[in-house]
Amino acid sequence: MPKKIDHGKRKIEIMYAALEVYAQEGKNANLSLIATRCGLSRTTIYQYFKDESDLYHYAVKHTTDLAFESFNSEKWQALTDPVEKLLKTTESIMDMADSYEKQVGNFLKTLDRVEGLTDMIKHRTAKLNLFFSRLARQAIKEGRMRKCSSKDFADKLEVLLESYLFHMVYFPQNKGEIRELVADFIKSNAIAAS
Repeated sequence: MPKKIDHGKRKIEIMYAALEVYAQEGKNANLSLIATRCGLSRTTIYQYFKDESDLYHYAVKHTTDLAFESFNSEKWQALTDPVEKLLKTTESIMDMADSYEKQVGNFLKTLDRVEGLTDMIKHRTAKLNLFFSRLARQAIKEGRMRKCSSKDFADKLEVLLESYLFHMVYFPQNKGEIRELVADFIKSNAIAAS
């Protein structure tokens, strides 16, 4: 009797193997190396991804979906203070980036080789920007944040997180400083709870 394959699980396993290959090989990564890492044939990889670009797109979608799912979890919803949610969310994003530091670095260095990936990332960060904006509006409404444009606040926070990724890749010695800047930016806009 043939072994039953969980195709969703296998697709995720291929993606994680690809991230490892990207971390080790950088621009030299290719589907043959990924197939070898997975113990699969290149033909089998093509059953899951039409090409390397499709694999990159899936990695971005899957990773950001995991982040958004965690931000909608019961644990996250239990946080009632919007300022605390902003702090925890940004900390979680930076922690997630840290846990895949080498992969993120190689990924960012190869963005230009995958058509449409930059647009997809912009779309995904726009979703995150809306999340930040919503939390800022809630904080302002509850008197937890000084009055400001929630959109401008979210834009600045997004730039700080992008800066964290940039420093993580090119100036890792500055990561701690950028983490502090992110937290200080949120706290400087916050009003102490009464």
